[in-house]
Amino acid sequence: MTASHLPYTRNGLKFFTKHGGLTSGDVEKICDRAAQKYVARKMGLGGRGTPPVVMRVDLMSAYSQHLRDIIKQRVAHPTHYDTPLKGFKVIVNAGNGCGGFFTWDVLEKLGADTTGSLHLEPDGTFPNHMPNPEDATAMSLTRDAVLAHGADLGVVFDTDVDRSGVVDDTGAAINGDRLIALMSAIVLDEHPGTTVVTDARASDGLTRFIASRGGHHCLYRVGYRNVIDKGVQLNIDGVETHLMMETTGHGALKENYFLDDGAYMVVKIVIEMVRMKLAGLERGVGSLIMDLEEPAESVLLRMNILGEPKHAKQRGTMAVEAFKNYIQEDKLSGWVLDDCGDCSVSEGCLVDTNDHPIDIDAYMYRAKLYDENKRPLGMVHVRQSVHNPNIALNMQSYLPGGCKSMAKDLHERFLLASGVNEFLDTREVEKFVK
Repeated sequence: MTASHLPYTRNGLKFFTKHGGLTSGDVEKICDRAAQKYVARKMGLGGRGTPPVVMRVDLMSAYSQHLRDIIKQRVAHPTHYDTPLKGFKVIVNAGNGCGGFFTWDVLEKLGADTTGSLHLEPDGTFPNHMPNPEDATAMSLTRDAVLAHGADLGVVFDTDVDRSGVVDDTGAAINGDRLIALMSAIVLDEHPGTTVVTDARASDGLTRFIASRGGHHCLYRVGYRNVIDKGVQLNIDGVETHLMMETTGHGALKENYFLDDGAYMVVKIVIEMVRMKLAGLERGVGSLIMDLEEPAESVLLRMNILGEPKHAKQRGTMAVEAFKNYIQEDKLSGWVLDDCGDCSVSEGCLVDTNDHPIDIDAYMYRAKLYDENKRPLGMVHVRQSVHNPNIALNMQSYLPGGCKSMAKDLHERFLLASGVNEFLDTREVEKFVK
């Protein structure tokens, strides 16, 4: 059972076997079987069968030991093997989620000084800030604590620790594309030439960063399960893929059973931090991504889908498909559907080239805007939300002020001209362009 990063009124269930997390299709089958058994029981059909054997297992202690062993083995400290983090200061901000264990059961037992760590006790009302590595308050408070205590690293977890972000020793926030770049640098050093799968909101600068280190970047559909499943599929097809990450901080590694495990990501970063120090390097882990090119601006806007909730998915699909059609019919001059090749972003990251394509759970397209001299100005990623009745507009501009220009162009020449504003609440876009 997981609280996730959603409001405290909403919980979720995740299902695992020894082979890893189940797909959405697997979960649907489980839910269908459970529903059928429930109805049969209510109708008095069939017996209850043999009661299942339930075992109580202290998984957290075993898991913490597992993470400690990995750090000890891979650092292999020459003078204090069992306390490889001795002399290091690490700040943990658990956001009142369940990530506090990483402080006392992993870092401190390995010798780290965690003085100054924040919000370690679970509190489902989240009194300080949302436990989210994308949250500006969470990152800012962690940065302040890192600088105040002279820490080597700051760690931010989401509620259930399947996502993470870090702050380096200079106070620089490493999340989003920066976190993917850092993990790519670490993984490509271990597995030269590997493919990295991300969602299609990732920047062109990240693609160039991965390529500059000999890696391959596969852009795919938004949704951490989509990104992870794509990595699994590529490995089955013979394409070595060791890292799958969403820009939200969800990440999975082939070596860790393709699980979205924020603590495991931080373990990899901690190991790299210690190795760099043992190698005599003065700079922290942030130095590994100094050459990452970032967009001048990044903006996320949302448009709620109006009307009855039962029609939201259909109307969301209509809006996103209308965006694609407007570009293909040349009604939005200057805009071009993007294409990364393998996964075909021009098809909304929806088309797989293999024999068993992943089911589409939400429609999305990515497009770039060019000026009259064919110079790229920026890009927009338009998508249905998987969980909520809205459309998300992720914009990245290569020039200051470019996001407002792109939003204004889309508002006037698409949202109003196409008529989708009749069932989309465009007020957030209108407020942004004023």
